[in-house]
Amino acid sequence: MATPATRDTGTAPAPAESGAPGAVHRVRIPLRISDFVGSHVNNVRFQEFSQDARMMFFREKFDVPGSWVPIALARWMEIDFRRTIVMGVPEVWVEVRTLRVGRTSYTMRTSIGTESTGPEPCAVVDTVMVVTAADETTTLEINPEERAALLGHREDAG
Repeated sequence: MATPATRDTGTAPAPAESGAPGAVHRVRIPLRISDFVGSHVNNVRFQEFSQDARMMFFREKFDVPGSWVPIALARWMEIDFRRTIVMGVPEVWVEVRTLRVGRTSYTMRTSIGTESTGPEPCAVVDTVMVVTAADETTTLEINPEERAALLGHREDAG
């Protein structure tokens, strides 16, 4: 099980009423032998790192997954693989950021890298999440409080 460590990297968040990007948060995810195929991390694991980091971000920032964050389903995802992560690396860092909040969806970016490869990410994952009702079929509008939480503007959100 991954033990998250998060930090705000100091990026100034945009006003809550805007759709502009929020602050960047970093989590660390330990690597396991099963993450590798041959001598590098399996490309499928990058999507899983992204998903795990989003959940860690929500859990750390809002105490409980989904608290003050609308139920959302991934609608679209794109992964830009930039370099491999090789065997022997103990963990990856994943920077999580809400890029945009629209009327019924929001876009999150996760940048994945390692200390050994430096500050540039090994992969960047953009995911569009569509907000739904509990039935997971009815699209809902994002209310102002949810928008503020997604962009990191709730005063008690951490």
